[in-house]
Amino acid sequence: MQRCSCEEYLAYPGVDCPSGFHLCHMCAALLAGGTGRYSWNVCAVCLKFNRKLETNYGVKLPLGRHSIMNGLAIPLDGPEEKKDGAISQLLNSLELAEDLSEWGYSQARALFESVPTWKEETHILLSTWEAKFHLTTVRATSRSVAAFKTYLSVENF
Repeated sequence: MQRCSCEEYLAYPGVDCPSGFHLCHMCAALLAGGTGRYSWNVCAVCLKFNRKLETNYGVKLPLGRHSIMNGLAIPLDGPEEKKDGAISQLLNSLELAEDLSEWGYSQARALFESVPTWKEETHILLSTWEAKFHLTTVRATSRSVAAFKTYLSVENF
């Protein structure tokens, strides 16, 4: 389902999001995404930490593919100021989502370059990638925490 941005969009029966699967936008170590618009752009470990951030600190990153997953919607009725505010929030969220995607690419590049034997490879199988970067639950959580800290430019939560 993954396609290059230069390729023409093609509809697939039963699939409403042709972007498909990709590496986690935070840690880049595990598979994320899916074939639906209601898929997460991060792995389960990073998603769990994002929810913890929201619970503990009231901060969360827009890690869902659809704006509704990120708590954003534009009201169809009500005052224009409310609509304008919601539109502004949505546009800011889209910019942040693009930034997170670019962050994910940079993290994937760093992981790729950390394996010198892959230098000459044109493709790495997902199973090989995930096996290389697989961690225990505790260490995977630590990796996610480190990714969030670095992305958010904070030293502590």
